[in-house]
Amino acid sequence: MKKRLMTTVLAAALVGSAMFGAMPAAASDDGSTQGTNTFVDGGTEMSFWTFQELHVAFWTSMADVWNEQNPDRPINLTVTNGESHSLHTKLLTACEAGEGTPDIADIEIGYYGSFVNKDYLIPINDAVEPYKDDVVMSRVTMYGDRDGNYYGVDFHLGATVAYYNMDIMNEAGIDPADIVTWDDYIEAGKTVLEKTGKPMTAVETNDLFLPQLMMLELGAQYVDEEGNPNLVTDEHIQVIDKIREMIDLGIVIVAPGGGFHTEEWYGFLDQGGVASVLMPLWYMGRFTDYMPDLDQKMGIYQIPVWNEGDVREVLQGGTGTSVIKGTANEQLAKDFLAFAKLSKEGCTYEWNNLGFDPIRTELWDDPEITENPDNKFLKYFLTNPFDILKANGTDLTAPDISGLYSTTYATLVSTTYANAFEISLDTPAADLLQEEQDSIIF
Repeated sequence: MKKRLMTTVLAAALVGSAMFGAMPAAASDDGSTQGTNTFVDGGTEMSFWTFQELHVAFWTSMADVWNEQNPDRPINLTVTNGESHSLHTKLLTACEAGEGTPDIADIEIGYYGSFVNKDYLIPINDAVEPYKDDVVMSRVTMYGDRDGNYYGVDFHLGATVAYYNMDIMNEAGIDPADIVTWDDYIEAGKTVLEKTGKPMTAVETNDLFLPQLMMLELGAQYVDEEGNPNLVTDEHIQVIDKIREMIDLGIVIVAPGGGFHTEEWYGFLDQGGVASVLMPLWYMGRFTDYMPDLDQKMGIYQIPVWNEGDVREVLQGGTGTSVIKGTANEQLAKDFLAFAKLSKEGCTYEWNNLGFDPIRTELWDDPEITENPDNKFLKYFLTNPFDILKANGTDLTAPDISGLYSTTYATLVSTTYANAFEISLDTPAADLLQEEQDSIIF
């Protein structure tokens, strides 16, 4: 029997808090916490909402840096952190009511379309303009509309890589550097399974990172040019069939717990349950936080591609920080947001403290960043992630999150991939995707 759940725009909450909110904050009675920067007499009071506890220190720190560099425009920032689903729901409700909204907010990528579509955000083009030649602009333009306006800025590049357990790969006698195509990956997986008894990787049923990665490499998106759900495509069928092939071979399993952000999965991966996992570079923090036994065992390499010569990098995941309509401090909020996210100071903080691969490209060649012996991420992994960023440059493919992406995403992570890879493996991919497409309510 196929899994079928009611899907709505906010059903993305099924995984949103796990995907991009590492740990919940210590909560007050209403489930939220607050942080502030060093207040300045005469500073403009400004409010900020985020669903990620680790972001609180970033924003309050950047407010202090802003005040040092802009003494004529100081801000007193109060950052409120709450659980992802609750906070996104509260924000959407406040936007709909036209009152009670913050000046600025972090909005997770799965929810983002709900806010853009309803015109709740303020374009930030003018504030971004001074930085556009220094950053990977796809991490700004993706939070935009089809009229050329953009409304948000991400924390990181989100370049997807292959994390290999080198103990397993060495036991199998395979050098991950020799794996270029998906066919190479499959052949390596067969050898790994034969010699170590370990599957090559896992696929989620409550998230979409592996299939989305493979689709982006083919130039395919989950929504069409008008932003409507577009699940039934030749590329999507090809991806599902390829993953099913790997499942049949035993080199891919369903992730314990259903996804890559569960306690079951963290423990399984930490104990060498699979030889590799394909996730963005921001996933480095999951290793350092939850997988101590893999310290100095994991190597970071480029992802497999469909054809040799293809660009070996796509962007996945993300949080778009945006200025909310109704703020009394529109220009100041826009300028502060752009400074915090796009300046050298902001991007350096994000890498050093959060492990986010910088969207400001000059940092990729700064030895104080790329060769810092005290950086916990560089110490943990056997290879340097900046080698991959420099090898691929800025010719990157990002998800199209416009239009009804949020609604489509909710279906994909609640039913589509559970049906495709666990519940209804015998249903032809084209038929399954048509049923999923027909189930989307919009």
